[in-house]
Amino acid sequence: MIGKRIINYQIISLLGEGGMGSVYKAHDLQLERYVAIKIINPKLIKDPHFIERFRFEAKNQAKLNHPNIVTVYGFIETREATGFVMEFVDGSTISQLINNYGRLDLIYSLRVMQQVLLAIEYAHSMGFIHRDLKPSNIIIDKNGLVKVMDFGISKSLKENQNITRLGSNIGTIYYMSPEQIKGLSTTPRTDIYSLGITLYEMLSGTVPFNFKNDYDIYEAHLKMQPQKLSTVFTDIPKEIDDLILSALNKSDKNNFNNAFEFRNSIEHLIFNLPLLLNNQSSANEYSRKNPVKKNKPANLIIGFVLLLTILIIGSSYLLVDKFIIKEKSLSNSENRSKINYLEERKYFSTSWEKLKPNISGNINNLISVDSKIFASNTNGAVLMTPDFGQRWIKVLENLGNTFNDFEIFNDNILTVNSSGQLLVLDNNGNIKRTEKLSNEKLTALNIGQNLLISGSGGLLLKSDKNKFSFQKIDFPSSTAILDVFELDNLNLFCCTFDGKVYKTTDYGKTWSFDKLNDSYLKKFWFVNSFRGFVIGSNGSLFKTTDGGSNWTKIMLNTNATLNDIIFVNQKSGFIITSEGEIFISENSGDDWIRETVNEIIPLNKIIILRSGTVLIASNNGLILKNKI
Repeated sequence: MIGKRIINYQIISLLGEGGMGSVYKAHDLQLERYVAIKIINPKLIKDPHFIERFRFEAKNQAKLNHPNIVTVYGFIETREATGFVMEFVDGSTISQLINNYGRLDLIYSLRVMQQVLLAIEYAHSMGFIHRDLKPSNIIIDKNGLVKVMDFGISKSLKENQNITRLGSNIGTIYYMSPEQIKGLSTTPRTDIYSLGITLYEMLSGTVPFNFKNDYDIYEAHLKMQPQKLSTVFTDIPKEIDDLILSALNKSDKNNFNNAFEFRNSIEHLIFNLPLLLNNQSSANEYSRKNPVKKNKPANLIIGFVLLLTILIIGSSYLLVDKFIIKEKSLSNSENRSKINYLEERKYFSTSWEKLKPNISGNINNLISVDSKIFASNTNGAVLMTPDFGQRWIKVLENLGNTFNDFEIFNDNILTVNSSGQLLVLDNNGNIKRTEKLSNEKLTALNIGQNLLISGSGGLLLKSDKNKFSFQKIDFPSSTAILDVFELDNLNLFCCTFDGKVYKTTDYGKTWSFDKLNDSYLKKFWFVNSFRGFVIGSNGSLFKTTDGGSNWTKIMLNTNATLNDIIFVNQKSGFIITSEGEIFISENSGDDWIRETVNEIIPLNKIIILRSGTVLIASNNGLILKNKI
């Protein structure tokens, strides 16, 4: 078949084979685009009823128009082949990722399932039930977009032929719902069940009912509960077990009736994950030196996971009570997206306590590592407190160079300074390593799939996180880059001194930019892979809800410089300013309410500890302390 031409399609290569037939990559000579063509197994074509049903299903599938569903372009029927033409997706199926990498990352898996359920929710609303959802029918393209394949086609197969057991499609029974086994009518729960099995396999590397013969597999689907993942893997909280049991309709508390309920539970679980993982870690005395799973395909979300690590350290039960539980109660309310939830609330009911470490100059950085707080000033001094501010120990004398950013990496602290150096400090503040990277001032760090460093003069450096071997990424401007953020393995963002946000979708080969501000933009925060913020001078706050393709301005009641932004979950965020203001949002950053500290003083960095304590680095050698 390779090399042949069918109508206006030139067959290029074989993509895969199954019981239904073979899938080929082809070139559409008329529209000059690549497509995928599924050629039906000739043995099945002999049944005229099958062809009629197949044609009907292909036409109906072509009506499904959703970004998370592979688009069907048309149906072909010639002497040489019968099949349908669909969108070509350059990526990997979940099945391929599991085969290549074993267990997939928890956050990554939940994010993928969230996208799948958006597709399933839409299709169910259109009257379609997939009936053959499994890892090989879910593909993720190079940009992290998840797409469901073969929607509706499997329905016609199962109603006509016993295709399930033909050829390489034999694995389908591992994902088969109880009603399918019993020969009953399928419902939306059929797809939910299969996705529950799929999520289990993503997180464990194997299906829950992996027996040698079909009978045992059927019996397990009908009568057994899967082994709880939290009892096998210390990095998986028990709430994941509850989620999977609800999807499999085997929960004592709650079973999902539709895709929306499944997706909604996943989203709330993601909101709560920092606390859940922290609790899991404490319960098992599990070190934060958790061995990295074999999960390199999870590039889409790795940067987000590392940001969450900081939040895990700073989470508190009190914080969650105020934010996450409130978020759940609001999620069931209707038409409240424009309401400012904080209008009548005051989070900091007590006066701010002033901590005065023995340090001169302005304090510009704070970070929490192993229950210790580290602070740095603009003169290059670093202090550490083991008791949350009661006493401070100077661990580094004045080095004369400002430390411009702190990040946690493998229980160490990475920092860059104004003399072009990268320093690695241990959890006691001792210098383990110093790298002279440039004569330019280094401004910011970002740890995602790679280690990124930005600087003045348009400097942008990239390194493997383990080797510390830096390469320069070509940047289209000589303006100082004040912050850099890796959204995934292809998408990078930089904000610059001239008020622009630069974006690359091919990791620096080409760049585009948006001119957002007349003055500088200095800091990114991405809540997830779609929603992000950038802050800067003159009260500038911009939001994106489409992964940085478009930015909209949010009006704040201030003209001060916004110095830091942090979200403790996808709903609740804080911004601090150069005029002693704190802005708080509880509706994903759409609305913000202002509070002020004791006096007008520049606030530079904010962190939140597990006790619910808020620490803010400020000028004049002060650290402000309060409690939510």
